[in-house]
Amino acid sequence: MTKSRCITTFILILSITTLVIAACETHPERTGVGEATPTPTAMMTTSPSPGASPAISPGSSPAIGLTGKLTPYDREFLTDAARGASLEVQLGNFAAQKATNEDVKRFGQRLATDHSQGGQTIRQMASNLKFTLPQELTPEQQILVSRLENLSGSAFDREYIKAMIADHVKDISEYERAAAQATIAEIKQYASQALPMLRDHLKMAREIGRKLGVKAE
Repeated sequence: MTKSRCITTFILILSITTLVIAACETHPERTGVGEATPTPTAMMTTSPSPGASPAISPGSSPAIGLTGKLTPYDREFLTDAARGASLEVQLGNFAAQKATNEDVKRFGQRLATDHSQGGQTIRQMASNLKFTLPQELTPEQQILVSRLENLSGSAFDREYIKAMIADHVKDISEYERAAAQATIAEIKQYASQALPMLRDHLKMAREIGRKLGVKAE
């Protein structure tokens, strides 16, 4: 009886030991699976929240190259400035070729150079803003081109200087307004930086005009 009880106890101990060993061997596997599988909370924190915008690098800004960002006034200024620059270049080239007065000739060369550079800046701004500039002059500007093209000698000199005085008075007014009212920073900056050049042109034109006896303001 005692021997039978001992055998039973031995078998029971052996069974318990086997179960314990089996449990120890399978436990690391369950632990490994638990560590490798991300929890629902972890997955949510690595994904952008609904409606979130893509990250923008420091110093960058939303693109302004959309026509919708330009106000009607911005479009009007760019259009007028581009046409004005084109007119000044064309008439400046006329003066460089046709003028008989050396001051008028040099003045025309100066305007053709300065406004050519200004026109390039305007076209680049318009391109960046996805705004298409007109290729033609206004009917009024085309009439002026035709009139000066048909003049020569001192008559051309006087009429050219008279036109440049009137044109630069108008340009300065428009650029001053753009420097204050344009909504696009690049346009405001361009207008502000161009004003000293335009004022210098007007001063030169008035000085030449006085020598030629031109009455214009």
